[in-house]
Amino acid sequence: MAIQILSNLNYPIGNIISQELHNASSAKIAVAFLKYSGVKVIEKSLDNCLKNNGNIEIIAGLDFKTTDPQSIHYLIQLQKQTPNLKFYCYGDKSENKTDVVFHPKIYLFEKGRETTGIVGSTNLTRGGLLSNFEVNVVIKETKPLYFSQLQAIHNSVKFTDSVFSPDEEYLVGYSDVYKAFLQNEEKAVKDKGIQNVVRQINKRAEFLPGTVPSIKSLIIEVIKKEKEQGMEFIHLQTIYEKVETIVDDKKLNYKMDTFRNSIRGELNKHETNSKHPDNMDLFIRSSEQKGLYSLTDKGKNYEGR
Repeated sequence: MAIQILSNLNYPIGNIISQELHNASSAKIAVAFLKYSGVKVIEKSLDNCLKNNGNIEIIAGLDFKTTDPQSIHYLIQLQKQTPNLKFYCYGDKSENKTDVVFHPKIYLFEKGRETTGIVGSTNLTRGGLLSNFEVNVVIKETKPLYFSQLQAIHNSVKFTDSVFSPDEEYLVGYSDVYKAFLQNEEKAVKDKGIQNVVRQINKRAEFLPGTVPSIKSLIIEVIKKEKEQGMEFIHLQTIYEKVETIVDDKKLNYKMDTFRNSIRGELNKHETNSKHPDNMDLFIRSSEQKGLYSLTDKGKNYEGR
């Protein structure tokens, strides 16, 4: 094992990231935000890794609309060209189901028995990689101890329904919001037109592919199976238990101590009479007995994440 603590003043972390990525068989990156300027720094290594059949996953946060549209566009197009690249976004705080700001900077590389984990303050931007005052820990191992811990943290990010793969339609709306925030964030937050676009792209994100199914899709799956057994309305307790069983069987990384609250929240949000602005009209609550739910026609035909 070798551990280094580096600032960009010692040696730019971007050089190490590029070196590790160049010949990696596997690379996983999760950053709070990315810029096209940062993608350009690692572009040659990115291309070489993919050409050598390396597998790359990149997760970028959308909080504060700091990730730029050009970087998203670049990675969307690159993902179309090679199945070895998986690019995801992590929804911002108001929409990410966990109500937390997404702020990690994790870089993981594997090559044979050698692993390299980098964690610190560097986002995937030119400044972060080369010139900002950043501090990072670089851990090289052949028996991955710290690497495994970092990988577990990365998986806790990856396997949530806050993660989705953006497409061009999503990017069009996001670009408008990004420009408005860039010009005047305070004004953009209050602008009804911009906030309407935010709602539209958030709804779009609900239907884009992710790494795990959303809670509402799990609820729909359970209700459908119970209806196949002849049940018209399904009790809330049954929904709790069946959804939790699916999560356990599929080893989905949900926060279980508040999971039933999340299930009830999704039922309330998407129930026919809900006044929630993002209500998708998926569930019907029985008017005759408390705690019984069924599916609307939209719920029966739901195809989103």
